[in-house]
Amino acid sequence: MASDFKIDYETDRPVEVSIHSGKVWVTLADGRTIANPLDWHPWLAEATPDQQANVELGVFSVDWPDLDEGLDVEGMLRGIRPYQSRSSESAASVI
Repeated sequence: MASDFKIDYETDRPVEVSIHSGKVWVTLADGRTIANPLDWHPWLAEATPDQQANVELGVFSVDWPDLDEGLDVEGMLRGIRPYQSRSSESAASVI
């Protein structure tokens, strides 16, 4: 994507989130749905259904307060894989 990428509150804010089919899905205000593989987010994949369901939608983020973690909408739109520490990567490869 171009370096002049701009996120727009009217269109790019999250309005819904769901987790199924091995992905975390985010619906944006303009109706687009974006997704990341759940294995990109081991902290979310390993969470209980109650923890996964407790979601707060921010202006440009989706946050899971019980997990003290979240997703950045701009990163998802750009297809940026979140950074994972070596220990997280090792744990994810075991799953």
